[in-house]
Amino acid sequence: MFRDFKRHYHKVTEAYSGLAGKGSFSLQINFDGNNLYAESKIPDEEATVRFVVLMRRFLNPSDSLYHKKTWATLQGQFADEVSNEITTHVEALFERLSKGHFGVNINGEDLTAERIYQVLSEGEYFDNKDEARRYLQGLVDMPVIGPLFWYQFYEYTLAGFALASTIFDLVSRVEQSAKYKALHGERSVAESRCIYCLTTTGSFMSEEHIFPESLGNDELVLPKGHVCDRCNNEVLSGLDEALINFGPVAFLRVQFVPYTKEGKLPKANFQNLSMRRTGPRNITIIAKDKTARIKDKKHLGDNWYSFRIDTRGRKFNPVLLGRALYKIALGTVALSQGRELACSSKYDAAREFIRTGQGVTNNLLMRMVSRPHPQVHIAYQDTLEGTPFVIDIYGLMFLLNLENAPELEFNEILTQSDFQLFSLRVTA
Repeated sequence: MFRDFKRHYHKVTEAYSGLAGKGSFSLQINFDGNNLYAESKIPDEEATVRFVVLMRRFLNPSDSLYHKKTWATLQGQFADEVSNEITTHVEALFERLSKGHFGVNINGEDLTAERIYQVLSEGEYFDNKDEARRYLQGLVDMPVIGPLFWYQFYEYTLAGFALASTIFDLVSRVEQSAKYKALHGERSVAESRCIYCLTTTGSFMSEEHIFPESLGNDELVLPKGHVCDRCNNEVLSGLDEALINFGPVAFLRVQFVPYTKEGKLPKANFQNLSMRRTGPRNITIIAKDKTARIKDKKHLGDNWYSFRIDTRGRKFNPVLLGRALYKIALGTVALSQGRELACSSKYDAAREFIRTGQGVTNNLLMRMVSRPHPQVHIAYQDTLEGTPFVIDIYGLMFLLNLENAPELEFNEILTQSDFQLFSLRVTA
């Protein structure tokens, strides 16, 4: 039950290690007799952004990994495993995190470190919420306040990491208890069987993300025993990589995914431009030639602009993309309806297609015009005639049938909705 917390903590730890050797956060305040000056300094911009972005999951109250939620779970379910001494220590860390190293009072309002962190997060660093943004704008003319707030923001993040480390150690200890093992201990399946190649032999030590972790998937995961390590590490890994590098997905991934599987800021490389996320709300685009120059730029007001940019990528391979999507579809069947159904003979053609590119005689439908959004949606029906899927990745919509019959065809609605049909049949 603490799997996601621990997995994410390891990413944060790696980011902190990359930051630790590059200096420290500091606040410098000077007075020349007439004016007061202040400056907040960070050790390294790229390493700092990576660390702060990853720590956000532990410090964001709306996130499932918010530190107070994990602590509440530990207290609620494993109170007997948490001594009074540990409880006192953790609660002291909570109070220290919230208050910060020093107090800030503005216009009679006491601002804790937690309050400053959330205001800067919501009004500038991670988001642009109106209330928080207006509050920050009201402080612009106050000397020292800006650097002081940013220093407190970074110090709060560091203190949050210290607290997360303590909780991680406690989680690791609780997981060794008899109570935890009885309630949530790993249960091995009666027989391991790979849904992609049907083998029951070999190694089954890996979990399998139904769609790539690098697309932000931390929840749709098949447990051990469903996918053999050979498939996971070879053909499936290659298909995940193909999907991630598919031009439109690569482009939207930089916009919507805060960090990659490795805990780094995402980037994409095209023939005529490269783009990379340099902050939660910042993307840098570098043109390689004149075809990637910004076109039709229009000022929309309040420092917002619209523009058009053309990308040139690799030649589109519908069969390779189809295999990656079929891999997602078959994994979804196993997760929602069980491994036995996913291993049934009606999906043998899909299995062969995923592994070799052969066997499927159906079509893939892709919508050529989309409205981007930051979610991935998967929906399907297990019917007497076929297993139709709708897969929506950041607004890119695909229709497929996990079986060869009935064959997907155009109709008037699909034509009006800007879908295009691609055959998945491989001819000699």
